[in-house]
Amino acid sequence: MHGKYYNFSPSGEKLSQVGPDGMVRVWDTATGVLDHEYQPASHLMAKPSCIQYSPQVSPKKMNKKAKGDGRSSVLAVATLQGTVLVYSPEKRELLATLDHSQPQAVVDLAWFSSTELFTLSADNTVVKWNVVTGEKLWCVEVSGGTSLCALGPRNFCVAKSRIEFLSMMKAGRVKVKKNFTGHTSQVAQLLPLPTESDPVRYFLSSSTDDRFVYAWDLNSEGGDPVASFMVRDQVAGVEAVELQNNTVTLAVTTQRGSLVLFNQHLNGHTNNTVVKRMGRLQILQEGKEEKVMLPIITAHFCKDIDHSLIIAYGNSTMLKFERISAKEITGNKQLLRAAPESVAPKKSALAETITPKMTRDTTVIGPGHLTIAQADESRWDRKRKQGDEDGTLALPMDERLNALVLDKPTDSAATQVPKTDNQIHLLLQGLHSKDGRILQSILSCGNETMVTNTVRRLPAPAVVPLLKHLQTLFMGKGHKNAAYVTWVRLVLYHHMSHLSTLPDRQELLRPFYSISASRVATFMQLMELHARLDLSLTHVATKHHEAQQAQVEPSALLIYREEESDEDEEIEVPAGISESEDNWEELSDFGEVNGHSDSDYDDVLHPRSSKRGLEEDEEEEDGGEEVEEIEDSEEEDGSEKDSESQSDMTVDVNESDSDNSDSDE
Repeated sequence: MHGKYYNFSPSGEKLSQVGPDGMVRVWDTATGVLDHEYQPASHLMAKPSCIQYSPQVSPKKMNKKAKGDGRSSVLAVATLQGTVLVYSPEKRELLATLDHSQPQAVVDLAWFSSTELFTLSADNTVVKWNVVTGEKLWCVEVSGGTSLCALGPRNFCVAKSRIEFLSMMKAGRVKVKKNFTGHTSQVAQLLPLPTESDPVRYFLSSSTDDRFVYAWDLNSEGGDPVASFMVRDQVAGVEAVELQNNTVTLAVTTQRGSLVLFNQHLNGHTNNTVVKRMGRLQILQEGKEEKVMLPIITAHFCKDIDHSLIIAYGNSTMLKFERISAKEITGNKQLLRAAPESVAPKKSALAETITPKMTRDTTVIGPGHLTIAQADESRWDRKRKQGDEDGTLALPMDERLNALVLDKPTDSAATQVPKTDNQIHLLLQGLHSKDGRILQSILSCGNETMVTNTVRRLPAPAVVPLLKHLQTLFMGKGHKNAAYVTWVRLVLYHHMSHLSTLPDRQELLRPFYSISASRVATFMQLMELHARLDLSLTHVATKHHEAQQAQVEPSALLIYREEESDEDEEIEVPAGISESEDNWEELSDFGEVNGHSDSDYDDVLHPRSSKRGLEEDEEEEDGGEEVEEIEDSEEEDGSEKDSESQSDMTVDVNESDSDNSDSDE
């Protein structure tokens, strides 16, 4: 993207540069010093996106006033806020501000003449301006693009991954004349190849992720390039000279910091062969044992016979310039040069950068590039020699008196670096400038405490823009972060009183409701599926655990089983008697009520044991059995008299016992 952030003036005397801090720096290529800096009033909110010098006005067309002013070209600065600033580096003043499509960013611009400017915005609109009057000549919508080049008063090219050659019709419509396909990624730069007399016929295209630069012919029947220049590295920027006899000479700067030179004759016919480079230039830092490359940032062709090059090398904060003939760049040419840090830049005569005065124990905290660097150690050495070790002599009198306070805290807690617990200022800056990267970095934070502190400090006018941006994140494609739900929930919790007063609150909150309803509709099915999977996994885990336990437990070496005795016979249970515990309890209770004990029932249930008792009694005393029978009969008669409710089952059992005794006799 160097081609959009650096641009030489048509004469090559000035180089303009924009940085992430929003400053426009103008360098003098002859002396190699920083001429001045221009800081727009709204530089924090309107960050520059690209710059480009207007074509140099020929002396014949320049009026007397312009000759007296010495103005030959102006600089157009496109911003992310949707405005275009027309700035004069010679006068060091802002000439005009063109409002393209606020708040949509202007992604590219292209000059057709010194007074006609084409601009392309992020909402896919192309506007043609009359810079002198600030009037919109026409405005059309295109299919989309990130790069633009002007090929005529009504013809232009717009490119994203595909290049479209468009023409403006009289009815205010735009017509697609031709499509060109060749790059596999987003096109970063389109460069027309003008001639001295004929209109533009050829143009170049490059991509940051591509290793080729293609040349296209507007008059060709097909959509293939007429020349392919193989760079063998990722392209950063392309510069070319005017066509002479249909021969093009171009210089390509790469991402690694080298410059590649090409020379090719264009005849309008598609050539499938790849154009190889004529030479490559690298600048190495002298005084180093190992090869340390000084990257070449950009280059510019001078309008002379030899087509000499002005190259700028170094870094974004310190540049050095050198002029070299294109004929000397053959093969792999390497130059040894000193590092540009050894030369201090000239201070700006237009904008003065104000920095706060710091003492030695001061800690400056700020986000990213806004953090002020610590003071130079050599400065403190000089202060120490002059008796000002802590730098208090450079402060005003009231601050010096405050510095004399003796009861300063000495504990470690008082000297700790303060920490922030909210991001409200950064969030408001992102909402105001509509910077997607700032908003993405803030809204991706899912810390409950950080989000709560930020939302509580959110002013009421910023609530609706925040919810609309969250709508785009919810409804858009791509990965959804769970932190977005936290932001929506806390915004509704803390600012519901304000949202309830809005007339369009239903349209504002309907997308969140629809998304929630669609997610909840499948919640029960997911819970059922989760329960089934959990049950299946638990069953599999249990089986696996049992299998492991079976493998671990040893098998028995010997198993002993006791044989059943032949003497044991089946116990004859009288009919109608159940073996359940309830029946046994009922029988026991029944016997006690009728005057029977448990021993009597033992005789009934175990006849063999009663028989053995009778045999023993028979051996001891003769005739004892008769007495027992008489006693048994008397007991039976007494029992019948006492209670007639005795069951027939008990009588049958006693009779069987008496029969057994008779048989024994």
